[in-house]
Amino acid sequence: MIGSIGFATDGGVLIFLNSLFGLDLLSARLFSFSVAVTLTWYLNRQHTFSGKKDKQVFREWARYVVVNGLGALLNLAIFFWLIFRFNALANSPLVPLAIASAVALFFNFFSSKYIAFRGTHR
Repeated sequence: MIGSIGFATDGGVLIFLNSLFGLDLLSARLFSFSVAVTLTWYLNRQHTFSGKKDKQVFREWARYVVVNGLGALLNLAIFFWLIFRFNALANSPLVPLAIASAVALFFNFFSSKYIAFRGTHR
């Protein structure tokens, strides 16, 4: 659920900045990702991993940004690998998108659980 909120936020901010303010797509995307990853960190901190909060909030946030950034890179790598490896998938980009997103979802969840939200024991 939180991932869906993050996706909607990411897309909404991207479109808002690009369409209404004319910000180039790269700058708009970097900003929209930053907003979405911070929002999902906060929501996961409050709900999904509320029992594992780190007392050093900025360090926890930074770990979350790093693991979710790696998850985003993994998502893109799998997506493009599937398209270039299996040419037929280029005609149905939702299939490789779904596969890449599913893999990244598991990566992000377990990375968040064991790395980003590892608790106050440190």
